Parts: sequence; C-alpha cells; structure tokens
Amino acid sequence: MKKQLGLFDLTMICVSFVIGMGIFRAPVNVAKATPDVLTYFLCWAAGGLVAFCGALTYAEIGSRTPATGVTTKYFLTRIIRLLLLLLIALFW
Repeated sequence: MKKQLGLFDLTMICVSFVIGMGIFRAPVNVAKATPDVLTYFLCWAAGGLVAFCGALTYAEIGSRTPATGVTTKYFLTRIIRLLLLLLIALFW
C-alpha cells in the first residue's frame, strides 16, 4: 500500500500549524504587554470570561430553535427586523 497525503490531509496539517502556533504565540505577546504577573493572569481570566459568555450565547440560541444553521437564521431575522424598523421610522 502506497503512503501519500491527500489534499484534505495537507489542509488539516496547515490548519493545525496555524492553531498550534497561535496557542504558543499568544501568551508571549500578552506577557510582553502586561507590567506584572497579576495583570497577566487577570487578562487571561477576562478573556476566558468573554469566551464563556460567547459560548453561553450560542447555547441559548441553539436551545431556542433546535435546527441546522440556526445562528445564521436567527441573526438574519433580527437584522431584517431591525432594518424594517429603521425604514419605518425613517419614512413614517
């Protein structure tokens, strides 16, 4: 059996390199930008809190309407409603 890498394999290797380098590079940049260790850990805790809030937001949207692509449908309907409201307010 001939061993070879396909297009999907090479794509996944490139994606893993990008993600892996980001994981090991980001802490260095944050450490350089903060004056002390406490601030460094507070920045990471704040980032974790923001990520957790984002995950809860997607969980809330997904639990309201259990369907495929619900996030896109939800935001598109909200944007359309907002645009219609603005148009009505503008031309009323």
